[in-house]
Amino acid sequence: MERFVRLIVAGGVVLVGACWLAAFADYGSVPWVGGIVLALLGTGAVVAGITGELEPGAFAVEEG
Repeated sequence: MERFVRLIVAGGVVLVGACWLAAFADYGSVPWVGGIVLALLGTGAVVAGITGELEPGAFAVEEG
């Protein structure tokens, strides 16, 4: 399996689990903070997987 696919899938799974953890833990508790940290890491993995496959200049606007 390609590296970018693994990053996107793993990041998505971590993100969903982290959102459930943060939703059901008490606000400000250790599990809630852990859920927030995991959500940030999951989001970072998804973004890294997506941007790793983009060509350089994918968002560049050509003037013409």
